[in-house]
Amino acid sequence: MLIAGHAYADTVNCATKANQIQTQIDFAKKAGNINQVAGLEKALKETQQHCTDARQTQRAEEEVRKKQADVDEARQDISKAETKLREAQANGNTKKIEKAQKKLTEKQADLQEEREELRAAQADLSALKN
Repeated sequence: MLIAGHAYADTVNCATKANQIQTQIDFAKKAGNINQVAGLEKALKETQQHCTDARQTQRAEEEVRKKQADVDEARQDISKAETKLREAQANGNTKKIEKAQKKLTEKQADLQEEREELRAAQADLSALKN
């Protein structure tokens, strides 16, 4: 909600986070959305009081670890799907082969998506450390 165009709202440095919230406050004021302004002003105050760059880096590192685990799990899913495909091919059942191939293709697409999310998390972490 707070940071449009950024992969992980909690993985920007505190100054950037505060600036982005202020920008949204300005837009909400222009739009006359009083309730949104109040919520964003509260978020800005909380950010200014409690945000630390060290904590933001820690969150980014946690996000990278989580995304790496997701990639690892997706790889395991592909391995299982490949095994099922080989079994179906060994049995010669065309329907089962097609089903197993479809499942493998889906798992490969899932892996690609997880890899992209991992790359985005790594980029966020890198940006925080620079």
